[in-house]
Amino acid sequence: MPNTSHPSEKIMRELIKEAWDDEKGIIAAVIDEQGMIVAKGETTILNENDPTAHAEINAIRAACKKLKTDKLPGYWLYSTFEPCPLCSSTIIWAGFEGVVYANNPDYKGKQENWSFIKCRNVLEAGKYINEVKLIENFLLDEIKDYFLLK
Repeated sequence: MPNTSHPSEKIMRELIKEAWDDEKGIIAAVIDEQGMIVAKGETTILNENDPTAHAEINAIRAACKKLKTDKLPGYWLYSTFEPCPLCSSTIIWAGFEGVVYANNPDYKGKQENWSFIKCRNVLEAGKYINEVKLIENFLLDEIKDYFLLK
């Protein structure tokens, strides 16, 4: 029987721990209908000279490649930070069932505000394409100081 109980504290804590331990910045993961991590991604913009190489995009690319598909209905995306407009739009187009994120731009420290349009606003605007469930600020207290300490 599929584990469709979202949000999962276990999954998000794993991503938050990885972010803190490895100082990789934002970490994202694609979760299948059984509640298993299919693929993870981290932000690699500077390493790849690619402005689209966000953690969420990298996780989605890896999952689609692994599953040999371009659509992920029934899947959830977890991220340690609020998905930006690019990532939020990709979540819609990929057909995700839902998205869960922990941190938000209120706690971005000295980082540039790349989430100039809220994830919820992008998902709302795109619901005629695919309605995506959203869980915001999940386990925020465990990650909110990440960028403030950078």
